[in-house]
Amino acid sequence: MRFSMFRSSFVAIAATVALAACSGNGAVPSQGVAPNSGFAPNTTVADNAAPTMAAPDSSPVLDAAPDAVSKCDITGIYYFHGSCVAFNLNMDTNTTVELGKYGAYMGIKITTTFGTIQNPPKGVKSIAALMGDATGKGDITGQVKGKNFPIYGAGKDCVNSQGKAEACPGKPFVYAELINTSKYTLKPKLTPKFVISDTNGFPGTRLCFPAILTPSGPHTVGGWAPNTTLGGQPHGDSLTINSQSNPGQLVYPPGPFIVAGVCE
Repeated sequence: MRFSMFRSSFVAIAATVALAACSGNGAVPSQGVAPNSGFAPNTTVADNAAPTMAAPDSSPVLDAAPDAVSKCDITGIYYFHGSCVAFNLNMDTNTTVELGKYGAYMGIKITTTFGTIQNPPKGVKSIAALMGDATGKGDITGQVKGKNFPIYGAGKDCVNSQGKAEACPGKPFVYAELINTSKYTLKPKLTPKFVISDTNGFPGTRLCFPAILTPSGPHTVGGWAPNTTLGGQPHGDSLTINSQSNPGQLVYPPGPFIVAGVCE
């Protein structure tokens, strides 16, 4: 599907996915634009770094596996076998997570900056979270509701503005998973900023963009929701996808929030 068609239909797609997101599995970022200067000071966490304890009333509900196994290997959630970082997601300051800082996974490093949270839970300064990545080439295992992980573009697995399945644009090169271990649904003020390096090169040179894995619901079949308005152009082995303002569709629900990195 052409880029212009995705731009014009994204608002309708976001509205459809927002309805599905009420089930607590994810939502599509917005297309509103805000400058990165809206970011607050960063807290940075890299691979294998030990985060400080989350606020006691953040009420974690997911138990990560011991460090001898991967922290991202959690029963009932797709297991991403790449880099994995445990960290605290701050409510009123930025949080920067560096996947691959001490060793790129399959040539890929991802630095993600999560902005501040709108109307955070009372008395909660941070919540315990995990982030992992994978390439989708045999390194995402486990089943959810009896189903294997849906690889982006493997069929008509994208969702259109009517909530119907359709073919996906572009080709994926990476998958990332944020796991919110608290009971809270969090709404960020901005979409995340991604800075990605890939020594393998990107599968497209014109535009790279995120696609969010969304659940099915009364008005949508669910599937991947690509957001070409949130993209960036790769330069050599580097790619930056800047943050934008969030008018309301993007939330981090309890449990996993999954994004594919796609290029065309």
